[in-house]
Amino acid sequence: MLAVAIAAGGLLWWGAQGRAPHLATTQARGDAVVDESAAETAPVQGEAAAAIAAATARDSLRGTAADGAVHVDAKGRPVADRELRRLFDYFISRIGERNEQQIRADLLAYLSARLDQGAVAQVLAWFDSYVTLQRSASTLAGEGGDPRAAVARLRSLRAQRMGEQIAQAWWGDEDRYLDYTLAREDLLADTSLSAEERARRLGELDQSLDPSRQALRREEDAAQRTLTQSEDYIRRDVPAAQRYAEREHEYGTQAAQRLAALDQQRAAWDGRLRDYASARKSILSDTRLSPAQRESRLSELLAHRFDATERLRVDALARNDLLPR
Repeated sequence: MLAVAIAAGGLLWWGAQGRAPHLATTQARGDAVVDESAAETAPVQGEAAAAIAAATARDSLRGTAADGAVHVDAKGRPVADRELRRLFDYFISRIGERNEQQIRADLLAYLSARLDQGAVAQVLAWFDSYVTLQRSASTLAGEGGDPRAAVARLRSLRAQRMGEQIAQAWWGDEDRYLDYTLAREDLLADTSLSAEERARRLGELDQSLDPSRQALRREEDAAQRTLTQSEDYIRRDVPAAQRYAEREHEYGTQAAQRLAALDQQRAAWDGRLRDYASARKSILSDTRLSPAQRESRLSELLAHRFDATERLRVDALARNDLLPR
């Protein structure tokens, strides 16, 4: 879990994921934030327009609106808030289709259409530091060793590269939730605690979360309970009617219906996998086939029984010897 947290703690340059909601440049005046929506819809002229058109014509994000936002304060200075980090991640998500220089040029064109030169320079400086941070974070994720020490090094690195204020704005909430998760793991693993004391401390720890995180924690716990329960049902071959009755009593009618539908989907998938594995085994054991014929038969079998997305999953199961026997 911690290794994943290290990699995800700063969206790694090499594995950024893009989203596609809406960007609105806003200007803060006092406590208010005023939507400068005209900046989003006004025509962009000259080199900036050409650069944006060239960028969006050649990548998978064409036709999407940028995710994130550029906010400026009452004096027109850019604010390094969480929305700006999301904007950076949006542009970084093109890596693989466009090189680093092209991505930076795309961002420059986008910013130039919305901010003055001073603000653009500041945002680009933050972007350059962010990219450097991602490279360094990628190295940390591959070093191994004590994962908790690696988390501490990552946090220190963020503060060094971005400054403590930006590090808190961009990752503070994630770090606090990670600290909560680690503390929870420690309590669950502490064999010196009685069941009552562990429950009491877990309850106190949960109260340290903000309300939205508490709701997320409850959802995660509920999801884990239903997963564990479903695996137990499968292991004991519990009849569908009994599963439904127990789930309805514990979770309610709608949840029981949804879980029953998932059971049916899983059973159908498992059946398809068993049939495929049996047919595949027959092809592999047929000594009359040449290697080329065998490969052709296997390809036809996979293509005939599964769609494109499913084929990726089935192929991975086959390569890792995880198909039903």
